Formats: sequence, C-alpha cells, structure tokens
Amino acid sequence: MIGERLAEIRKDHGDKQTDLAQKLNVTVSTVRSWEQEKSSPPHETLVHICRLYHVSSDYLLGLSDIDPAYVQHKRLQNFTKKELAELKDYEEYLMWKKRNIPSLK
Repeated sequence: MIGERLAEIRKDHGDKQTDLAQKLNVTVSTVRSWEQEKSSPPHETLVHICRLYHVSSDYLLGLSDIDPAYVQHKRLQNFTKKELAELKDYEEYLMWKKRNIPSLK
C-alpha cells in the first residue's frame, strides 16, 4: 500500500522519482523499490516524506483511506494565488461575523 500511495502523492506534487530521491538523499532505484513494494522506507524516511508532502503517516501507510489535510491540499491547488487570498479574506470575515453577531454564537 505504501508504494502506491507514495507514487500518487509524489506525482500529485509534480515530483519525479529523481526529484524525491534527491530530496531524501537516496538513489532513484531506492525510490523505485519502495513504489514497487519491493522494500519499505525506514521510519525516519517515512517521517520525512510525511513532512515533505504534508500527508499523515496513517494515510501513507494505508491505515486510513482519507487524509483530510491532503484532500484539502489537493483541492486548494485548483485555485490561483488571488483566489486563495480571497478565500482567506472571506474566512476571516466569517470568523469576525461569528464573534460579533450574538445570534450566531
């Protein structure tokens, strides 16, 4: 499961196997071996992958089918920087509104 998930996450971030290998300071054949389920990354490397791609270890290891943070990350990639700024502004407005209008508390 980890190999399939790792390949999916890597590709979603636009990385090639060579890119991931460089980021983790391992060989391309090592990354290929992980993705083909011939071997597994050591614990420290799993942690590094999770931090690198902002994904939970449960999702990467196949213990969970959904990682809400990763799903949101993929969804937000569809927006431009300007649209993301507008979303942030709207979120701040809604939080302000919630704090300042008694009927919404």
